[in-house]
Amino acid sequence: MKKTLFKISLFACIVIFLTGCSKDEKLTSDIVGLGGDTWEKGPIDEWISTNYTNPYNIEVKYKWDRSELGEIYKNVVPVKEELVIPVMDIIKKTWIDPYIAIKGEDFIKTYSQKQFYLAGSPSYNSNGTITLGTAEAGRKIVLLDLNTFDTKNKAAVKQILHTMHHEFGHILNQNIAVTADYQRITPADYTATWFNIFRGAYSANPVEDKILYEADFWGKGYITPYSRSNKDDDFVEMLATLLEGGEANFNNIINNLFIYDGLYIKRNGKGIYEQNSDARSKLLKKKAIVVAYMKDSWGINLTDLQIKTQEAIDLSSPVADFNSLLGPGKTYSRIDINPQKLTGLSSSFLTAYDNANTGLQNGMGLYIDNISLLFTTANRMTLRVNFMDPTIALGAGYNADFTFTTTNNNGVLSLTYTNPQPTNGNARAIEASIPSLLAYFNNQTFHVRWIEDIIPQSKSIFGGLVKTTNPNSYLFGTL
Repeated sequence: MKKTLFKISLFACIVIFLTGCSKDEKLTSDIVGLGGDTWEKGPIDEWISTNYTNPYNIEVKYKWDRSELGEIYKNVVPVKEELVIPVMDIIKKTWIDPYIAIKGEDFIKTYSQKQFYLAGSPSYNSNGTITLGTAEAGRKIVLLDLNTFDTKNKAAVKQILHTMHHEFGHILNQNIAVTADYQRITPADYTATWFNIFRGAYSANPVEDKILYEADFWGKGYITPYSRSNKDDDFVEMLATLLEGGEANFNNIINNLFIYDGLYIKRNGKGIYEQNSDARSKLLKKKAIVVAYMKDSWGINLTDLQIKTQEAIDLSSPVADFNSLLGPGKTYSRIDINPQKLTGLSSSFLTAYDNANTGLQNGMGLYIDNISLLFTTANRMTLRVNFMDPTIALGAGYNADFTFTTTNNNGVLSLTYTNPQPTNGNARAIEASIPSLLAYFNNQTFHVRWIEDIIPQSKSIFGGLVKTTNPNSYLFGTL
């Protein structure tokens, strides 16, 4: 079983070193990796013994030994020794400890792999993929591509964790098989050439490419491209994604599954999107089977395990507060709010949005498609209202920018509608039709923050503004 990721381009460089030897030289030295490499145990080995071998009877090998690699002809380099403890510490905190918190130490002692082998580079495959991890009969796991690991890089932490949950999922499934109903949900779309699903394979237009790429797995009811490879990897990819990505990530995928006509979502004359109900149903059915499987087969509440896992990720690779990351030249400079793609927006915001949408339809025959909050200029927030005309070609739309003067004191954002206003023709044309939306922001103060208390496990997915005068009045959007 292999956990692989596709690499868009692969350049191989073969360097051959030729050395000579005289007839008198004795070729009697031991071969490294076959008994000739010995070392005095040091702090790394002591840490491994304390955290893995003694409590769980798990061996962690990091010294170079090509025989540990299943395909010994591959060019794989050793792991950097200074990364051994950081990597294994992350794995313990984000994989072992959450399971222990839910099921106890005996569960890990019984079912976990008994050996880890660590390597520095990925294993490159002839089909253009790279292998990040392998598992052998539930007893050994090889983790590759570790030399670029950074504990501060949350994406890298999640990648390792995804690999761990993928491989451990295989162990669980080998001990107690998931119901055959799982593979019946999408029986026709498994493919040995799943690795052809990658960004850039569909169109030179990046917007169209993204739409077609996502349609080739999410749109068919698969959680990742790799889950299309076979029924077993489909199951463990769903489990791994639910745990590594969290509940908000999964729901965000579901909420963004629509039917497209070229570059644009199909919609009716009032702007209501046509959902991809087939893909949504398939993914939700798969999730339901995974949840039931973990509960019925292993006595594990998946929601509880998700919470423990996401908490461990946040502690191991903390993310700064949202206010410090939002603004001109910062990590995030915009928040995109589309009520048709989000669930959980406050009723007060939705009322203001819906009233503005109704006013625009009644007054001008137009409708609001979505809005964005742009923070690209100091002391200014631009409310961009993206609106459409249902009588003309699908996808034809316009935007109107309304500016607000801002002050931000320790995450409290004050907004004042700029005078004179608006600044462009489109804004002037629709301003009188959307007073409720403009009033929602004008002369108001908001806390700029993550909204995990509102949408659990949503940090880095959504960022929000919560009114200081009413914590039940808020909005959030994708970043």
